[in-house]
Amino acid sequence: MKTQFIDFDEIFNKRMADMLERHAEEHTEEEWEDIIAKEYQKFGDTVIRKIGKTPRQYFEEMSDGGLVETLKEYLLQELPVSDFLCEEIERRGVFPELLSLLQETDEELVHYAINLIGGDRGARKRYAEMLASDDYDEHIKDAVADVLKGCADSVLEEILPLTETENSPYALEILSKLKNKDERAFSKLLQAFLEGDKRDMPLYAGYLASYGDDKALPYLYEEIEKDIGYIAFQELKYAIEALGGEYAKSRDFSADPEYIAVKKAGGGTDIFGGKTKR
Repeated sequence: MKTQFIDFDEIFNKRMADMLERHAEEHTEEEWEDIIAKEYQKFGDTVIRKIGKTPRQYFEEMSDGGLVETLKEYLLQELPVSDFLCEEIERRGVFPELLSLLQETDEELVHYAINLIGGDRGARKRYAEMLASDDYDEHIKDAVADVLKGCADSVLEEILPLTETENSPYALEILSKLKNKDERAFSKLLQAFLEGDKRDMPLYAGYLASYGDDKALPYLYEEIEKDIGYIAFQELKYAIEALGGEYAKSRDFSADPEYIAVKKAGGGTDIFGGKTKR
């Protein structure tokens, strides 16, 4: 028998609307925000006469599959997903029915799944598959990459091949977060720095800094000596210093459009918050 779908937030909002109507002048807007948050938590343990149980009990009594189907129903009806539903899913941990949502292609549903599953080991291989798939747009892939950056070492073998595809930007970002050094990964990061679009060079320099292997220093020193813009210079200088090097040579960027724009926007400070230097 299918569980009756109930929009608990609608019930709560009606109750709060009545309270606000009667007592609106008694508190400031900031005070009301705190009151509403506390009332919502109390509401979770309040018996709803219509079903004879509290919102938390309602979700606690659902099967794993029931929780997932209810999540889908909220999104199908374009309703805010109940916090109490998310609480119950998170309390149970990652289960097969939740993982199965990563096989879906609906963007909003998959986003919810990623947020609830996080970096769970059972999802990592699927995340790598999602990065390689044409079924997902950049929003989903950005979310997946953000998760995998926190567990990059565990997906190294799945991510390395993606550096040779159009999904290389995601792969390089993830590889830059490896804790255990891998020559193949370093080679890919260095190759991107040396051969990539010059507009992306500051980004790739940042990846080398994040990766943390000082073998990149000679290449960074060589690049910083070239005729480059102010932003590229700053990023290269940062990368050099992050890897234990130093670059103290004075450079004049007074006529550089990037320098002028940054100085104007920052009121005399650079993109790192310090005084702008030539």
